[in-house]
Amino acid sequence: MNILKKLEHRLASNTGTPHHDVFKELVRALCLKKKFDLAALYELPYDDFDLAISIMQNWRLDRYTKTKARLRILLDLTGE
Repeated sequence: MNILKKLEHRLASNTGTPHHDVFKELVRALCLKKKFDLAALYELPYDDFDLAISIMQNWRLDRYTKTKARLRILLDLTGE
């Protein structure tokens, strides 16, 4: 499973955790080209931190446009 699809799955399944909010804000910042508090990443467990770094790397490569569109819909970022 590629990184952005893994993120999409995590956002859809773990809605009640503080880590969900960090990933949600990260995606919001990436989609909307907004600022993101990188210190929030240090609060994540190492596996989630590693996922967040991979998300930023893959997002920058801009290969996963279909997944990016699904993430925008999942986070209701279509109107912003």
